[in-house]
Amino acid sequence: MSTPRIGKTAMALVVASLMLGVAAGGRAQSGVSVQLFQFRPGQLEVKAGTRLAFTNQDDIAHTVTSGTPEQPDGRFDVRLEGKGAAAAVELGAPGVYPYFCRRHQSMRGEIRVK
Repeated sequence: MSTPRIGKTAMALVVASLMLGVAAGGRAQSGVSVQLFQFRPGQLEVKAGTRLAFTNQDDIAHTVTSGTPEQPDGRFDVRLEGKGAAAAVELGAPGVYPYFCRRHQSMRGEIRVK
């Protein structure tokens, strides 16, 4: 009797969902895709306490760094190594969170937390 094999994509989705806490039953997640040197959507509004997932769809590494290139604010700074890499940040306090990519500083986004 053979056991079914899980493909790389399916396994990556399972690992990412566990890593991001989807299976833990926390507050619903929102997501941002990094694609063609852009954050999509570029502007997003979420509720306080939301875990926001970032997924890299490009073949090269990017970062998701809070603040602006001129003034990073240290709230979060995650590296997305390449295609399929994912990370999440939890946004607990209401406010406006600008962010950018340290490697490609024209890549910028903004999260409004209500």
